[in-house]
Formats: sequence, structure tokens, C-alpha cells
Amino acid sequence: MSQEINIFVSYCHTNDEDKKFLDDLLMFIKPAINNLSNANLWVDKNIKTGQDLRPTIEAALTEMNLMICMVSPEYLNSDYCINKELQDALEKRKIGTANIFPIILRKCPWKHTFFGKVLCQPKDGKPLKDWDDRDEVFSDITDELMDVIHLIRSNAMDEKKK
Repeated sequence: MSQEINIFVSYCHTNDEDKKFLDDLLMFIKPAINNLSNANLWVDKNIKTGQDLRPTIEAALTEMNLMICMVSPEYLNSDYCINKELQDALEKRKIGTANIFPIILRKCPWKHTFFGKVLCQPKDGKPLKDWDDRDEVFSDITDELMDVIHLIRSNAMDEKKK
């Protein structure tokens, strides 16, 4: 049985352009993730009317082993995104139970944060907004995400063999 992958999408809700990037990303990655066994994609759009927000998000963060961070100026300035969601992911990353997959949406000072220490998407950290061919860049991001998922699963299998 393959390693379960629980993907948490972290983004800032205050910018309509960022929400559009989220919708575009989901359009590309959902079919690929749905084609995998034991893979779950969680985004706050999954919260149903009447559900308690904080416990629902907390549960998704607890189960998460891969966080997609959609980085923008608003994201970097969001206390909740940075000090709660990203910090949870960083703590899990430190002990080897989670991976972080940053996507740079728009120009911002991301190089002066944690994200400046890791490889970011799209290629070379060029912001999504600066790409002319959105289909190409979202396809490339999806391919890279699938590679990361396969690597996580491969590493989990190697650990089980030890």
C-alpha cells in the first residue's frame, strides 16, 4: 500500500488575483491527484456550512504531510498563513513528516523569508503572474508536484525497508 499523501493548500484570501491563481491551480492539479491512490487534497473551500472553522483547519493541518504555499505579498503579511499554517508545516518538515511546495504568485520579498532557502515554483521562482502561457506554467507546476509526491512515497517505502 502506498504512502498516504495529505495535501494542504495554504493561501491568503484577501486578494482576488490570488484566489484566481488558486482556482487555476486546482483545475490543473485535481485531475492528477485524483488519479493517485491514497492522495487527498484539502483547501478551505472544503469547509461546509456550519462546520467550525478553526477545528476543521487544525484537523487538516494535523493530517497534512505536504503543504502547497501560494506566496504573495498578502500571504507573507498574513499572520495566520505564516505564524500558524507555515509554522506547523516547518515543524513537521524539521522532523521529516512533511514537505513544503512553494509557488510564487506575484512579485514580493519572498527571497528574504524561509522560501528564499528552498526551490520554489514556477521555474526559478519567476512569479506566476509573469508567465505568458498560463497552461504551460500550471502544467509544469503539476508535473513537479507529482514528482514531489512520488519522492515522498519513495522515501516512505525506503524507511519501511530499514
